[in-house]
Amino acid sequence: MGEALLALVTRGQSVKSKDRVGPHVASASWRKLYTYKYQVETIISQAVMVLLSPSSSLSVWYSWIGGKTVSLFVAFCGAIFGCSWFRRQFEARKRKDEISELRRELDEVGTEVRKKDELLAARVREADERKQRLEEKERELKEAQGKCQALGAQLGRRNQELQRCEEELQQHEREHALTVELLQTRTQELRGAETYLTRADTLSGAEVIALVNTLNAEIYQTAALVAESFDYTARAEGIEGSAEDADGLKEACTSVTDAIGTDMMEMLKSLDHRENPAVVQVALQAAMAAISDWIVRTWNLDETEADNWFQEVYKELRDAGKRSRVTCLKLSYSRPRTEGQTISGRWRALTRKYLPHTEEHELAFLFIDAIVNTLLVSNVVQSHDSILKSVETRFTERVVIITKVAQKLRKAIGEEVTSCDLEAIFIHQDTAFSPAQMEDEFTEGFKEGRDQTEPVLCTTQLGLRKFERPGKEAIWEDTILLKAKIASRSGIVELAGSAENLP
Repeated sequence: MGEALLALVTRGQSVKSKDRVGPHVASASWRKLYTYKYQVETIISQAVMVLLSPSSSLSVWYSWIGGKTVSLFVAFCGAIFGCSWFRRQFEARKRKDEISELRRELDEVGTEVRKKDELLAARVREADERKQRLEEKERELKEAQGKCQALGAQLGRRNQELQRCEEELQQHEREHALTVELLQTRTQELRGAETYLTRADTLSGAEVIALVNTLNAEIYQTAALVAESFDYTARAEGIEGSAEDADGLKEACTSVTDAIGTDMMEMLKSLDHRENPAVVQVALQAAMAAISDWIVRTWNLDETEADNWFQEVYKELRDAGKRSRVTCLKLSYSRPRTEGQTISGRWRALTRKYLPHTEEHELAFLFIDAIVNTLLVSNVVQSHDSILKSVETRFTERVVIITKVAQKLRKAIGEEVTSCDLEAIFIHQDTAFSPAQMEDEFTEGFKEGRDQTEPVLCTTQLGLRKFERPGKEAIWEDTILLKAKIASRSGIVELAGSAENLP
């Protein structure tokens, strides 16, 4: 180990010797520093060699140490001073480099400042130029404002003139509008007067009679088809039904009674129609004739109270020569009755024209409901729902035809004939038979009992009568244009062929 340490020290001396004489040791201060360093290293290497020598002893070591103390102290102090000086030199060099760097940055900043000064000067020159242009624009703006004010004053004068012209135009337009309105008012008054004064009818009496015959024919054919299309059962063979069926039959009896009367309804229930449904056909005719008469006669099909009021007012309009009292929606007032047929007829036509009209399908349902109830009272085998379904499926088209003809007749009597009053003839139950206005459809050719008065049982076909008055003070003339067809009890007995089981 000693040999290795010795070799290491020897190598260090040779390297240090090279460093000492190297070309980078140029200044005197560095040479002095390296001298002190070399002396310390030489003393340390000698001490190591003496210590590691095989013949060395402690006395030789101590004597060597004593001789080298001053040199070692001097070398040590020099080394410390050199290190301190080297550190100051290093820091000084570092500060110098920092100062150089700061100077360089200061130069760059100065260069940048000069550039910005140049740019600022350019901007200032540009701002001056813009200021000059702005001053020019301001001068131009002031000139334009002066011109604008002059034009504004001129425009104000023109607006005043225009306003005056517009006021004059509006005044003329108002005068023109008043003139046009007055002209329209007078025109409407003249048209209204012409409408009320004209006696021209859209339809003739013969055409209205043809409509009544068409309605009766459609009702007859439909009643015959319906009566022959269902199976009947005798009342004694009927099967007792539920309470609901009983209630339905009771409602049907009430409805049929309202349409054809109590006597005809009881006969319809009591007779056996399995072999001969002729009485069912008569009942169907009577029910549909009653509904048709209601459609033709009624002014307002939706409100009965309003319809009664319209009929009452029209009745007062038709009469002349005295004063009458009219009740209108619970208010009574007195008015003179001086209007003739021309005025009253036109009033009727216009009033019925603009009253609300019931939809066609609603009226058709009235016929279907009457047919179903009549069949139910006639002891048809099927139930109410089954009868309704069959009638709607098989006879709706024919019912719609009857509804349309009834509406046409209603319009013809109410709106299209004004020179006279036409009225459908429908004879109610228990009315005394009058050959002047009715015919018994089922006793023609049978003279027995005709001299005796027999009440009407029901009406099977509508008739038509005309009321006409030549002047305001004249008496109404009643003309039968078409006799109504009725059925009497004796006629139903002859039709049924037997009086058994009749109530």
